[in-house]
Amino acid sequence: MPDNTMQDAAEIGRITKLIVEAMQLSTDPVTAAGAVHLSSLALASVEQARQVARCIAAFTTDDALADAMEEIVDESPAFLISQVPAVHHELAKFTGPHADLEKRVWTLIYAGRRERSRVMQTLVRRRVL
Repeated sequence: MPDNTMQDAAEIGRITKLIVEAMQLSTDPVTAAGAVHLSSLALASVEQARQVARCIAAFTTDDALADAMEEIVDESPAFLISQVPAVHHELAKFTGPHADLEKRVWTLIYAGRRERSRVMQTLVRRRVL
């Protein structure tokens, strides 16, 4: 296994661990319960791991958790949300380079247990849309 691949795998593991730990502490019970599903995403790149953090920040109603995800990817709230195209389609249409991943995060952790409108209202309240 080349050094780059090992380094990427270590970074994916580090980011995923940070995401799971933050999710488990969330005041959003849907997010906290969904932390167990992250391992089933089988992330293949550091960028995918970062995109999961962006999705969690976009999809959660827990402001403190969104802040934690912003720290993990080191991006401003507005930029972070701009990287999740699904929010611009009110979580009904998934497009862009990470469309499948975004849809899997939404489906595994949030869909069927949360109204899309509540998530969208949270994003408007945070002034990131």
